[in-house]
Amino acid sequence: KELLPVLDDLERALVAADEHEEAKLEEGVRLVHRSLADALRREGLEEIPTDGAFDPHVHEALLSQPSEADEGAVIEVLQKGYRLGDRVLRPARVVVAAPKTEAE
Repeated sequence: KELLPVLDDLERALVAADEHEEAKLEEGVRLVHRSLADALRREGLEEIPTDGAFDPHVHEALLSQPSEADEGAVIEVLQKGYRLGDRVLRPARVVVAAPKTEAE
């Protein structure tokens, strides 16, 4: 029942797309995104924070790159992660700062 308004909004966005009204299409997609995110949040879905140090319990490191950031810091998010209560549904896929190397 919570997702039915999201379905309605998505249908309106698709109608706007058929009419080639780009501004209305973008507005419709934003509305659907906001509605879906709000419905999921009400059910307890939370985005996994990615600011700060890499945490193997909630992050998946896909790459390690040299950076000015501290070693082990998350420097880029490739895919957001989510949890439902204490359960990780999908870890955040991130790029982590590699150890700094000394310039010769």
